[in-house]
This record gives sequence, C-alpha cells and structure tokens, in this order.
Amino acid sequence: MLKKIIAQEKLCLAFFWFAYLFLCIYFTTERSTYADNSYYLFEIIQHKSFCIQYARYSAVLTQWLPLLAVKWNLSLNAIVFAYAINPVLLYFGIFIIIRYLTIEKWVSYIFLASLLITVHDSFFYVNDELNQAGGFLILMTAVLRSEKLNSISKAIGIFIVISILHFAHLFLVLAACVVLIIYFIEKRKKEAIIGLCFAILIILLRVTLLKGGRDGSSIDSLDWKFITLRNLHSSLFAVFFIKMMIQYYLPATLLLIILFIVNKIGIITQLFSIISFIAFYILLVVFLRNGASDVYNDKYLAILFLIFWSIIASFITDEKSNKPMVLIALLVAVIFSFVQLLKGNKYSERVNYLTKLMHNQPNKQIYLFEKVPGFMQTMSWSVPYEALFISSLQGETKTILIKESFYKIDDYLLDSTKFLGAEWTFPSATKLNERYFNLKNGLYELKN
Repeated sequence: MLKKIIAQEKLCLAFFWFAYLFLCIYFTTERSTYADNSYYLFEIIQHKSFCIQYARYSAVLTQWLPLLAVKWNLSLNAIVFAYAINPVLLYFGIFIIIRYLTIEKWVSYIFLASLLITVHDSFFYVNDELNQAGGFLILMTAVLRSEKLNSISKAIGIFIVISILHFAHLFLVLAACVVLIIYFIEKRKKEAIIGLCFAILIILLRVTLLKGGRDGSSIDSLDWKFITLRNLHSSLFAVFFIKMMIQYYLPATLLLIILFIVNKIGIITQLFSIISFIAFYILLVVFLRNGASDVYNDKYLAILFLIFWSIIASFITDEKSNKPMVLIALLVAVIFSFVQLLKGNKYSERVNYLTKLMHNQPNKQIYLFEKVPGFMQTMSWSVPYEALFISSLQGETKTILIKESFYKIDDYLLDSTKFLGAEWTFPSATKLNERYFNLKNGLYELKN
C-alpha cells in the first residue's frame, strides 16, 4: 500500500495543490477584502503601482498579478481573483525550485505541508509579507542541501534568499539565523556560516544605523520587563497560543514530533531546537504584548511552525520518512486543516455582516465603534475599504465608516464628494477610480 501511494506521488501532489487553490478561490472575497488586504489592493488600483509599506519590497511577489490586471483594465472581479491567487503562484514557484535543487523529495513535501497545515487565520492575510516570504526559509535549506550547486553558487543563493527575507520582515532574518545555526551544528557546512554572518550583519544594521519603519519601531518598543512567569502563560499571545494549539494545531504538532523522531538528529541539535523554540516563544510574548487581532497573532504562530518545518527540511531523508505512520500523520494533519478552514465562518460572517448593513441603505454610512459587534471592533479601521470592495463586486458601490472616539471628522462631513478611508487618510482629497468604485456623491449618514 505504501509503495503504491509513493508511486502515485504526482497525482497526490496535484490533488494537494488543487485543494489549496480551491480554498483560495472559495474564499476569494474574504482573502481579498479583509483588513490590510483591502487597503493594499485599494492603493494598487488607485495608483496603478505596487503598494510597498515600511520598505518591505518583497510585497511585489504577491502584487504583480493584480497590478497587471489593473494595467490591463480588467474587471474588478478579475482583479480581486488575481489578488487572491497570486500567492499560490509564488508558492508553486518556490516548490518547483526546491524540487529542482534537492534529491530528497521530502524537502518539497515539507514545504507543501507548511502551506497546507499551518493555515488558519493567517490564511486570510493574503498580502502579509511575513507569511508570504516565510516559504523562503525552506528554500534556503534546499540551497544548502543541494548537490547541484557548488560552494560559490550556494553562497550566492543564500545571499539572495536572506536579502528577500530582509525585505519582507526582520523576524524572518532572526528565524534564518536559527535555521543556519542548526544546519551548521548538524552538517558542519561552511555555507551556513557565510549565511549566518550576512544575516547577523543585517540585524546589526537594522538595530543601529538603519532603524526606521515598522520593524525599527518594533525593536525600540521591546520591553524585556514583560518576561515574567505569569506573562509566559497569561499574556495575550500566550493565551492565544494555548487556544490555537489545542483547537487547530495538534495534528501539525504531532507530525512535527514524528518527523523529528523518525529522522534522527544529534543531541546538540535537539537541545538547540528546544532552546530556539523557547526563545522565540518568549520573544513573541514580549513583542505581541499590546494586543492584536487573531489573524495578526496567528501569522506569527504560523512562522513559528515554519521555523521548525525548515529545521526538519535541513536533515530529512526520503528513506527515513517514507513510513506509514508519517504519511498517515501528514494526511490527517492536512485534512484536519482543510476541514477547519471550510468550517470557519468568522471571515465570511464579516463579509455577510457588511453586506447586510449596506442592503437598501445610503451610499455612505457611519456607525459608532461601540455600536458594532466585537468581531467588527477587532479590525475596524479597514471597514471603509472592505465595504467599498464588497459592494462594488455586487454592483453598487457603497462605503461604511466605523467611527472611533478619537476620530476628528466633523469638518469632512459637509463635503458630499468626500470618501473617508483609514483615519490617517482623512485630510487627503481621495478621488476614487470611477471605473471600479463608482461611489455617488452624498453626505455620510450616522446610523444607530
């Protein structure tokens, strides 16, 4: 039976890729309109250019397809669809490169598993640079392990990958350091040291000379006094971590444990892997102490998993991994993840709620923050853009503003041409692209 499954590998891979693509298409509206996604796509349409925030230039990897659709004047439906599936093209490209570089097929399986299993809330953050570039961690291990590249080619490849990670998120560079250290401990390859030196140089520059943007501000805001025994289990991220591990990530965790056991590694590597997990957990407890939405916490949790997928990819072999219990654990984890995504309804509930608010209502509405449900309060700043997309896709452009107490908007409410987006854009005169957002002039109406 096992040999038959392995023999039908191409069919299995095709099934998993199509299943993942199906989920992306099935949740097209949710993935393209939620939170930052809607703002980024709005900016792409408005300016007909990439939307780069905080110098995270890797965003072009998941924005080129919707931008191309805008340049070609395709319909809004086509643009939204392109936006939802663009990451799939990136992931498939990484998968093909990994498959080309490595003899061990399980390295590519691990990459695919990292996509299919560690997706829950983070699945809906389609334009997040942290998650979208995370797959390059496993690509880095594929470069290190490749027998098709010489030492110079490997050093260049690692340099390119770490550069991409740097232009995505500083957290990924920290993760790369851990993977490179463990690879060197286990394999004693000089290329890992070269990559580690480059990664450390980037971190030092970001901490000192190149401070700025979101990552630089985050470094400045770290408060190590927050490391207490109580916070390690009762802080906001700690509570989220425990909840998600129990509800969604037990099969993924079990698979990780099985792979670590089956692919035997040195005791020092095991100890360093455990220490790394503890260190990253503490870092996230400190870093995410101010509270955030589930999707924000989940994208960091997904990266935490990805670090250990990358570690396993460093030493996994087909011979040790082609075992019934491994394949069964993988299948169970993937199916469990798919079912949880299909069962989840809070993002669809958000779309349905906004759709209901706009049905047979004025084109411009204002709702007080304290009057909307909790699941809307969690991420309220982006509602004007979400409503704009949802309504435009349904044929009649409308918008909704969730007004928080600190918003100063009285001076803008007398202008019938005004569109109120995110709070920091209020003073600017935003002229909507009428081809996609035909928002009729009118004053905002306050709703109870």
